[in-house]
Amino acid sequence: MSSTENKPTSGSMTRKERRAAERAARKGGGNKSTAKLNASGGSSGPSIAIISVGAIAVGIVVVVALLLLSGGLGGDDATVEEPGSPAPAAELRDGLTLVADGATPPVTIEVFEDVQCPHCQNFTKTTEPLIIAEHVAPGLASLTYNDYIIFGEKSTDAAVAMRAADQLGDAFWDYQHTLFHNAEDGEFSRTWFADIAESVGLDREAFLELLDDDALAADVDASNALAASYGVSSTPSVVVNGELIGSPTWEELDAAVKSAAEAAG
Repeated sequence: MSSTENKPTSGSMTRKERRAAERAARKGGGNKSTAKLNASGGSSGPSIAIISVGAIAVGIVVVVALLLLSGGLGGDDATVEEPGSPAPAAELRDGLTLVADGATPPVTIEVFEDVQCPHCQNFTKTTEPLIIAEHVAPGLASLTYNDYIIFGEKSTDAAVAMRAADQLGDAFWDYQHTLFHNAEDGEFSRTWFADIAESVGLDREAFLELLDDDALAADVDASNALAASYGVSSTPSVVVNGELIGSPTWEELDAAVKSAAEAAG
């Protein structure tokens, strides 16, 4: 065999050259695969991001819609729930006092409350109806509502709102009843107060004007001063015939009223 036959021609490669070529081809193929993967990832990445952003946006819209439906964002969509029990009877009402028609009760019951106070809310829902049924309606006692503000400006605004309802349409007890039954989750905003006014049949715009009446704010101040004169320091507080008995249970209050009636002869 001649030396010429052992030399590689242009159409043939040595074993070493073939291996080098194969390695180069594998390396080039890997880069191509990686490039394809990167290209694929680059195109799918933005799609996933867009989908994610879209899902978040839809979620926000749903949450906001639910909040609006529930009144959670306030404003004009604030809701007022109708109390499950009736307000004090019209024939018992005399401004902020309840008294049987034509009666001159031997006992006066004065209650001092802050509408934001949870104990006051419970007192109004549970004890006040018992006082009305057992003491006021039979002519044994009168019941007068007073404010004693301990929870700040919003409570003062609520106190003014109740007095506005009284001045606008002799609707103090309707308003007080609805206000206390909605107070736990209440907004205590002007809009919310006006919503309650409308719910008890009052003119919204006239009511809103009365919320700025300095005379009504002065009435609230006078109520606070009266509380101080009795030594009231917490809510709810009850005063029977001028004597502070604190925050009694129904049984304690019932006994105090009957005792005061006996003492009055």
